[in-house]
Amino acid sequence: MKAVSILTLASLLSSVNAHGYLTTPSSRTRLGFEAGIDTCPECSILEPVAAWPDLEEAQVGRSGPCGYNARVSVDYNQPGDYWGNSVVATYTADEIVEVQWCVDNNGDHGGMFTYGICQNQTLVDLFLTPGYLPTTEEKQAAEDCFLEGELKCTDVDGQACGYNPDCTSDEACYRNDWFTCNAFNANTNRGCQGVDGAAEGSLTFNELVTTTYGENIFITGSISQLGSWSTSSAIALSASSYTSSNPLWTTTISLPVGTTFEYKFIKKETDGSIVWESDPNRSYTVPAGCSGATVTAAATWR
Repeated sequence: MKAVSILTLASLLSSVNAHGYLTTPSSRTRLGFEAGIDTCPECSILEPVAAWPDLEEAQVGRSGPCGYNARVSVDYNQPGDYWGNSVVATYTADEIVEVQWCVDNNGDHGGMFTYGICQNQTLVDLFLTPGYLPTTEEKQAAEDCFLEGELKCTDVDGQACGYNPDCTSDEACYRNDWFTCNAFNANTNRGCQGVDGAAEGSLTFNELVTTTYGENIFITGSISQLGSWSTSSAIALSASSYTSSNPLWTTTISLPVGTTFEYKFIKKETDGSIVWESDPNRSYTVPAGCSGATVTAAATWR
């Protein structure tokens, strides 16, 4: 009976059109997250996504078959200290394989995913060679190889293969040969769940600060959702409710309840220069609960 080994998912591909990552068997994204290298594992998505809802038109772009996380600049297509160098799972013929995805509700949609086996070992070896980063052309060739060996949901007799709950029957994404996740508004906890299983809360930041034309207010902080203190990744606030008597800048983001973090507001001038508000850092903990209610952190520029 032939055994099939999976070396950090380089020879068994799973691609996803949602915010999420493969947890069982351990994907490179999961291993990077557990090693503390990747603070936003759900941010590795197939790029570009402009072809949606055509699931097979988009090229791999910089993502590649093993994933590229633009937020933390981790390219999983190249073996690292924590992935790509050891077997994570071995399967035998006729074995029923358990696979689990962790899907984040930061995107207001469910997801679809598929699996495939690439039998071009020479090509697969490029993704298993320490110190080597495959080219875009090699990534595309691997993607094509995996799609040629696609394992469709409908290939197994008696297997439940649901249709994408966020598509209608007249749309190309309404299909059941791919596997599907629950809809965003499903009547389960998946409609209010982060990638770590934590409930999501909605937090609005209100900042009172007088600005002049061309100046803009941003927020950055100690967590990836706020840019990890990077001014280039800071979150923009809106001045849609700004008046001279109430100079309000505001933004709303989703965060797992119980998240504790530090943050500051910054002002970006018309010439691109950055002005930080004064010390100390602000701090906040997202309250528990998943009722959909928005909590607010109000502040005045200092």
